Amino acid sequence: MTPFEGAPIVELFSRADVLAQQREQPDVAAMDAQAPAHAALNPFFTEAEDVSGKFDAFLSNFNECHQRMRAAGFSTLTYGAFEMVGQRMLYAHILRDLAPVSFIQPYFSNMWYEVDPRFAEMQQTGFPVAWGLGLIEERARACNDRRMQALAASLRTHNMRSGVIFALSAPQLGLRVSVGLASETHDHDWINDRVFGTALAISLAVHRFVQPFLEARVRRIRTVVLAHEQEAVLERLVQGFSDQGIADALQISLHKVGYHIHWLERVFNAQNRAQLAYLAGRRLRAWEPVALANQ
Repeated sequence: MTPFEGAPIVELFSRADVLAQQREQPDVAAMDAQAPAHAALNPFFTEAEDVSGKFDAFLSNFNECHQRMRAAGFSTLTYGAFEMVGQRMLYAHILRDLAPVSFIQPYFSNMWYEVDPRFAEMQQTGFPVAWGLGLIEERARACNDRRMQALAASLRTHNMRSGVIFALSAPQLGLRVSVGLASETHDHDWINDRVFGTALAISLAVHRFVQPFLEARVRRIRTVVLAHEQEAVLERLVQGFSDQGIADALQISLHKVGYHIHWLERVFNAQNRAQLAYLAGRRLRAWEPVALANQ
């Protein structure tokens, strides 16, 4: 399947990856384990009960996590942390253990999230979204959108017929996070307060479990090693220089400036120079300066 132009870079990770990172940095994992479970919630959940410790143990074995999900009525859990510029998704970090990869891969490669009404509502409001497949299918037929129809068909194929999605936060990483639990049950009327609370607790536990791993991974991705001339071009681009201004300042040709900018767009997964300048500036502000490899 050929990815759509502009599709995000998808990084799948597993529980084994998270545990391996914890073994490498046990102090970081221990500090994170002491944080309140509700610290990652968006403001809608600031009064939520502290579920710290109630669900942490089962994360050492996802078989028990599946059992808790099943007991609550859910069959799959999709955890995703996204780096976005506006509405464009650049990177998607997806936990692969609790949801079928055969659903995850086309969802991102075909950019179904752009037409997913659940994702749109969650992004717009920040509130949890309870959903039923029937409503998605009705909307897909009404608007005659092929991607939405493909999304609905894939949900049905994977017996994901209802569920709830939570918008969580990772402010220290600048990521948008969603956790979706899906059920084989038709419609979403069965999702009462008890089910909702259990789903939230499971989502928070998974979110906290993966945070140290995500932080380490995102740091590696954002640590871009550049040659001196590439760094100089990027620095002036962030400052608002034109291509000609960059060429004059560095005493290089316009062709070479264009070559460097094109290469940097690929490295930063940017579609144009405006996105490149924004991403580079944000990363420089949020993290350590771009490392240099003087050549």
